[in-house]
Amino acid sequence: MSPGGHLVTTAAACAAVYAGTGSVELVAGLAAGGFLIDVDHVVDYVLFERQRDLRPASFLRYYLGGRVERVVLVLHSYELLALLAALAWFTQVEWLWGWVFGMLLHLPLDIIFNGKFASGGLLHFYSFIVRVRAGFRAERFTDRRVKPVPADEFWTPFFVGGRLADDDVERPAPPAPRSVPVRG
Repeated sequence: MSPGGHLVTTAAACAAVYAGTGSVELVAGLAAGGFLIDVDHVVDYVLFERQRDLRPASFLRYYLGGRVERVVLVLHSYELLALLAALAWFTQVEWLWGWVFGMLLHLPLDIIFNGKFASGGLLHFYSFIVRVRAGFRAERFTDRRVKPVPADEFWTPFFVGGRLADDDVERPAPPAPRSVPVRG
């Protein structure tokens, strides 16, 4: 899902949770697990992709334009989710439960909205073990061409996300239904 999509869905979830519980701790954890979890993209960008241009537009163009080569993404994993859920269960720490709920919002949205970039879907991608076995190579998970993000655009890609190169190809219109003569 796009960063803006995560921002909007997480903000809505935080508002609903706060309205229902009044718990600032639960909401803080939800914000962390639902939106701030994406900080691992920045870590990958700097440490593993060795990119130094930290301007938001450059970062967004790099990610959404399909230029990523390594996908470590330590915070995006079923294994971390299970570990945090177990830790939250045993400690009953409210913000930790919020983080778990945020991840339960974030990961399925990623799977659904980013699945278009891989013909086999991305359900398996969110296992850290699977990414380790693939050598963290992005091309092992995505096989569809991505449309580059124009240099002068920011807000549309921020909210809409990446697009497939073939999204711009006009598809032929379906044939018009045949008319059936009315007998009378």
